[in-house]
Amino acid sequence: MTERETRRHVLERYVSAGRLTEGEADEIRSAPEWSFTVRELFSYLAGVIMLSGVIRIIALAFKDASQEVIGSVVVMVGVILAGIAWKLPRRSDAWSRLAEVVEAASLVALGGGSAVLLDLTDLSAQSIVLLIGVPVAAWGWWRSVSARFVGSLALCVGTPMIAFSLAAMVNEDNAYSTASAALAAGALLWSVGQRHVGTAFLQRSAGCYFLLMGSFMMAGEKMNDATVIVPIVIGAVLFVLGSSNMQVESLFAGAIGVTVGTTMAMSEWLPSEFTRGITTIAVGGVMLALTLGQMRKRRQSTSA
Repeated sequence: MTERETRRHVLERYVSAGRLTEGEADEIRSAPEWSFTVRELFSYLAGVIMLSGVIRIIALAFKDASQEVIGSVVVMVGVILAGIAWKLPRRSDAWSRLAEVVEAASLVALGGGSAVLLDLTDLSAQSIVLLIGVPVAAWGWWRSVSARFVGSLALCVGTPMIAFSLAAMVNEDNAYSTASAALAAGALLWSVGQRHVGTAFLQRSAGCYFLLMGSFMMAGEKMNDATVIVPIVIGAVLFVLGSSNMQVESLFAGAIGVTVGTTMAMSEWLPSEFTRGITTIAVGGVMLALTLGQMRKRRQSTSA
């Protein structure tokens, strides 16, 4: 497993090769990935405050309205917001972010209004969630390539909606189905988060969350002897993959999975707190020894 170059090493290599000046390299080192003005942040805050007031007025106006009217109005609002997001200029980063915020609000309105209208039919709750989750996830997949964050957010919401609704259709009261759905959603989100798209770390972080959720559910339910080690296996895989790709969210989730999973397994298998503690220390020692051995081999191969 080769060690990836850091940004500093890459810039130093480019400077040494004459492809960048030292000043240009310093600008790249100090440049933030995101940049907001105080005016933009206050604009968002003012917008949220105004939106809360608008919601209160709308709730009062439609207090006695029928479900059909409420759903139709919310869908109409979503369509209007989608049109505004489409027409907003993208002449700067601030305007592009504003367009995506409005686009996200449009998705929420369209999804919520559709749910209200679909609730009038004979469809089950799981079917309604599935019917909304599929277009949200599809839109998120398509928009994550070109958008900064709204595509990743939509994908992180739509994917678990699909997974959990399908699991509920198979067996609503089965914990194994719910845990399997969480694992499937987590694996898919983590995998698509490996693409070079806007805010891919959101997809990886959501994937790690659902992978840990599913693995802890399986271990906690004690469905069989094998499920107890699921968090350890999931955590170890995330830790290894996170270390190879230098992804902090995967490393952190992997460490949690291995640590909590080991504690859960030791509590299940060993009779006393003393033996559990000794075994846990031994597991940590083995992991540390393997890590140090890998680092030693890497240094030897580099020096050779």
